[in-house]
Amino acid sequence: MRHKAIALWACAALFALAPAAGAEQLEERITLTTEDGWNLNARYLKAAGDAPTVVMVHTQKSDLTEWENWFKPMKRYGFGYLAMDLRGHGNSFVMPDGSTTSWKAFAISGSDNEYNRMLRDVDAALAYLSTNSVTNDKIVLAGSVLGANLAIKEAAINQDISMVIALSPALNVNDVLSVNPLRVYGKRPLLMVAGADKQRQYKEFQLLNDIAKTACGKTNVTVIVEARGIGPSLVTKYNVRRILDWIKNPRLPQVVEFSTAAAAGLEPGTTSQAETPQPEEQEMPEY
Repeated sequence: MRHKAIALWACAALFALAPAAGAEQLEERITLTTEDGWNLNARYLKAAGDAPTVVMVHTQKSDLTEWENWFKPMKRYGFGYLAMDLRGHGNSFVMPDGSTTSWKAFAISGSDNEYNRMLRDVDAALAYLSTNSVTNDKIVLAGSVLGANLAIKEAAINQDISMVIALSPALNVNDVLSVNPLRVYGKRPLLMVAGADKQRQYKEFQLLNDIAKTACGKTNVTVIVEARGIGPSLVTKYNVRRILDWIKNPRLPQVVEFSTAAAAGLEPGTTSQAETPQPEEQEMPEY
């Protein structure tokens, strides 16, 4: 009887020392509702403690699954994330009137086309986070191609967003423009990532890099140039940690060293990161 009592006491002690239920970060499938009535499919992981939350805005003609290489590493870092399917993409295909559609029906020109209205999709993500006690100063916006332009534009409007990661930003993606938003972005950290093998996109990237350094200050702008790739294919399981380390310290000297020289004048196909293993190149649609 005495041995049984000791065993029960030991079990109770171990239970008391175990982490509380729910202490582990668990991803949720959620629905975001935009100001103009779209319901957006999204995945949300609450940040551990005081860590930042990354809002992830995908490429045109894609969906949130393009961020798969990021999810597990971000959880290991304790970061939160909110990745959504933009309107007309992935599982966000039900319009406010209840009918269904896709990006194929969207006009690619016009300052108020659905691509520009996707800024409301990002707004919905920020609103959701605010109801979960995540303030803008704890939010990092990460975007790819169209998503990069939307992230820069959103941060230009919301000056208390902490920082932006822009993969393959462009001058114009379906009339979502980046130059004027960059000019008013302000003195905040900005990371831009590009591939050197797409001549047109790389030239645009170099121009945007010059504009960003002038507008934001050279110490606030970090660039990474990979040998090849565009948008989501630029970030792999081999280099995602570099980006997550930058979030932790956006002015980390070694990051600046390997990246800023590249945008200044490396020829396409050459970069200080060329030795990093790369997946097969992913062709992105015309924009």
